Amino acid sequence: MSHGKTVILFMALSLTMLYADQNLIAPMLKILEEDGMIPGIGTPNFWFYAGLLATVPTFAGIATTFIWGYLADKLNRRTLFATAVLIGEIPCFLTGFARNYYEMLFLRALTGIGINGAAPVARAIIADLYPPEKRGTGYAIYNFSSGFGVLIGMLMTGIVLSAGLTWRIPFMLAAAPNFILIPLFLLLVKEVKIGYGEPEIRRLYEAGLEYRFRINLREFLTAVTVTPTLIFIYLQGVPGTFPWGAIPYWAPTYFQEKWGLDAGVATLIIFAAGIGMMIGYFVGGVLSDALLRRDFEKARLIIPFIGIIAGTFTVISLISYPYPYGDSSFTALLPVIMLGVFGMVFVTFSAPNVPAILSEITLPEHRGTVFGLFNITDNIGSAIGPTLAAAFMAYYESTGLTKSESMYYGLLLVSLLWIACALLWLPAFKTYKRDKEKLRKALAERVGSQAFFPSRN
Repeated sequence: MSHGKTVILFMALSLTMLYADQNLIAPMLKILEEDGMIPGIGTPNFWFYAGLLATVPTFAGIATTFIWGYLADKLNRRTLFATAVLIGEIPCFLTGFARNYYEMLFLRALTGIGINGAAPVARAIIADLYPPEKRGTGYAIYNFSSGFGVLIGMLMTGIVLSAGLTWRIPFMLAAAPNFILIPLFLLLVKEVKIGYGEPEIRRLYEAGLEYRFRINLREFLTAVTVTPTLIFIYLQGVPGTFPWGAIPYWAPTYFQEKWGLDAGVATLIIFAAGIGMMIGYFVGGVLSDALLRRDFEKARLIIPFIGIIAGTFTVISLISYPYPYGDSSFTALLPVIMLGVFGMVFVTFSAPNVPAILSEITLPEHRGTVFGLFNITDNIGSAIGPTLAAAFMAYYESTGLTKSESMYYGLLLVSLLWIACALLWLPAFKTYKRDKEKLRKALAERVGSQAFFPSRN
């Protein structure tokens, strides 16, 4: 196996298990409520306490992700990735021993720091491994791993709870594999050379030269302000991630309250939607790569835009579906499963294309920091989404609506924010090509002066 494939394999496995933690709590909210682990039982305050279990970890990650990204442009990316994964997994394991809500909330926050630390480092490594025209596939693998991990976590939780076992077990099961995988990663994987994915820089590495450029914050800030596509891609992620934070978190509870399904069946619908999500990752990334190789230069913009619009209306159709209450037969479930699958296929078209675009318009020594900033804008919505939806739900419940009706209107309002996300893609259609060409020109100028590339000897 080549070194690049070894790197991707270990990163994919590690990210799968790291992200298995991310949505463990969603299927167990009712169990935690019954176990007294969430305050405010029987009052509207319960929504806020439950929402904070998703919001606080994401905010903790947001607060530190820029630092992780900056360090990725200064230090050994391989070692930094391993460190971030362990920082996420140790508190994940310890969550299984939490004695009360506040201990759980603190440990979830630490796990959020690790997850949001691994993300910008991993994305920078992928840009070092893959040439520009193949990065859609590289980021599809990244997103597939994270999405598959979330899916495994939710499925594992559903199985454990259905078997009547304690809610504590899934946290231990999710964390344990990386205590083996990360030492193996450090033992078997060599550092990936910064910028190696760029054809111009790769040729110089092969000639025995080194790329010694490292980030300078002043130069980085200047580069951000003169790269409008970068700003538009950052902005679209804010409204685009509100639904991503709210819908997967509240959907299992919504299916139980609104449709009268048990936790296992509700989790099955989310699992099927997760399959659609993973299909969307690969279709969105591989399709844009294929179209780029055929000189369809705006493929990375058009595919996400169409996907977001189509996915929004499909997801709204799902939550609005007139489901026969309490019926868990295959005939009843099939329409909602199909809506969930197709909705997630479409809205995930953007996931592999966004980091691919960012890597195509930024210098190699800036990419860790670029992805750190992107992780902030890409997670603000995810952090606030569960609590924002909870605020909508609490408001509607206070007006006299039932719990299930309040959940419906809360999720509906949050879903509409995907429309705002799609509209923010439109300005990038005018700036993307120019910003890509600017990067290629900058790299060509550097390569033309080999004084910037000292010999390794």
